[in-house]
Amino acid sequence: MRSIRRTALSAAAVVLAVTLTACSSGDDSEASTTEGSESQEAAEESGESDGSDSKGEAGSAEAAGLDLNDLPDPIASQDIPAVVEGDDDATMTVDLFALKRQGETVVGQFGFTVNSSSTEEDWLYGYLGDSGWSPFLVDSQNLRKHSVLKKSINRAQTAVQGPEFTPGETYYAFAVFAAPPPDVDEVEVSVVDGMNLVTGATIS
Repeated sequence: MRSIRRTALSAAAVVLAVTLTACSSGDDSEASTTEGSESQEAAEESGESDGSDSKGEAGSAEAAGLDLNDLPDPIASQDIPAVVEGDDDATMTVDLFALKRQGETVVGQFGFTVNSSSTEEDWLYGYLGDSGWSPFLVDSQNLRKHSVLKKSINRAQTAVQGPEFTPGETYYAFAVFAAPPPDVDEVEVSVVDGMNLVTGATIS
């Protein structure tokens, strides 16, 4: 099993995350007011919300815009519990590889690897325990939460019910967010439920 770098939550980050999460409750119109809707709408209208020009099957490194021959070191990596039938000790290694600014958007690149002796395939959705995958960025400088772009969702985030994969394989994924202002080069990232908030993640 690869070594795991755990990112500790600071008290400030906890307060910020809780506050912003609380602000985002309600319907979409209310949430857009508190989540930096202006920047999200600009990103969606710019036509740059498709993540990358990558091709390939969903879940592949190519589809996530990553090169297996030149895979970057993760910005953050952590093991979280995984749901695998017959294996109560199964875990999932979650990697955040990069945050790339592309015009009015930021593209996050991720990897999910299930650690289990099971040979049964499942969707990412199943391994996560039906909790889904809803990553978001926090621009603490401007107190803004940036969720995955809502329009053209099939192009803005890798599907959690895409191709099934077995433990030991890595399911690569991307998600597209409205970009914070150009002077913001670090954000906090909520990758997935159960993983610590990643602080000080650099946007390249």
